[in-house]
Order: sequence, then structure tokens, then C-alpha cells
Amino acid sequence: MVKIDEMGFGWITVDGKKHRHDVVIFPSGEVKKRKGGFLMFGSHSFKRKEFEELSVEKADVLVVGTGTDGVAKISEEAKDFLEKAKVKLIALPSLEAVKKFNELVEHGKKVGAIIHVTC
Repeated sequence: MVKIDEMGFGWITVDGKKHRHDVVIFPSGEVKKRKGGFLMFGSHSFKRKEFEELSVEKADVLVVGTGTDGVAKISEEAKDFLEKAKVKLIALPSLEAVKKFNELVEHGKKVGAIIHVTC
């Protein structure tokens, strides 16, 4: 499984590769650029569609980094979807979310993540 090495405002390093945009990390370890939002950064709102894409791999836990200041929000529709899919949601400011993601991976959990790298 992948490891998030570090992050700061506007960037994140996953398995040694620096990304200057929000990332989606699938339970398989695949890392993709998060779609939508302004320029290279993702939206300040997490929508159901994003979580549906991640749910295909049947994660035990989805970690959402809500930005460096925790400003990004998760829509109620997205929360409802995860509840029905029986996927545990952990939403934290991004720096805390990175630590939690790595901790869960180290404990053998099947984890997906969306990390917002601004706000």
C-alpha cells in the first residue's frame, strides 16, 4: 500500500512523488489527481460521485483531508452514500488526515483517501 510522505499548503508527496494538486488514493494504491475545482486544486466540497468512484474497491475506511485549515465540506448526499455502503468515514484537516491514513495502512486496513491540499 502507498504511504503519504508529507504535505504542505498546495502540495502532497505520496510514495516519493510530489503532487501539486488534490489527490485520490484508492485502496489498491493507485493515486490520481482529484477532478474539479479551481485550476489544479480540487473543489472545496466533496460530492457523492467522488466517493462512488472510490467505493468500487470496497475500502474499509475512507479518509478525507478537508484542507490545511479544514475548510472543505462533505455533502450530506456523500455522507449518506458512505453510510449505506457501510464504509467508515474519517474526515479531518488534511495534515491530521495524512497521519491517520498512514496509521490505518500500517495496521493493515483497506483504506481509500481524498486529500485536499489547500484551504
